[in-house]
Amino acid sequence: MAKVRCGRVLGEDLCIEEGDNTSLYFIDQLRGYQAVLAALSAIDQDICHDGCSLPAIAKKVIKRLTKLGKDLDASSVCDEEKRAFIKKIDAFLAKASELPQDTTQQCRKTAGECRMGSGCFAAGAMEMMKQITDPVEP
Repeated sequence: MAKVRCGRVLGEDLCIEEGDNTSLYFIDQLRGYQAVLAALSAIDQDICHDGCSLPAIAKKVIKRLTKLGKDLDASSVCDEEKRAFIKKIDAFLAKASELPQDTTQQCRKTAGECRMGSGCFAAGAMEMMKQITDPVEP
């Protein structure tokens, strides 16, 4: 079967066999986390750095990336692709671990210091993952 390009993660084009929905699922997840982590890193440079929302979301990302790695390990994805995907998951885990982790701080919105509207950028960044619906989890 022919290989098709499915996306770009951490500067590398990812290609899979046409019709390989299991690998496509993991690539789409990686693409989503790449966007989420970019958003969270940007938010960390602003008001959310000393709040509780960003650390709570960072911990959620770490938990979900860890689960994604376990799901990948248990999947039917070929070993070569697994190793490549695991490297990316590990890089994302390292990036997520660099984000603030202290959830004892008060939310900047609650403290009256965030006036960006009723939404929460950190929680909104994580909501992006809900947009990845195809293919379904193997």
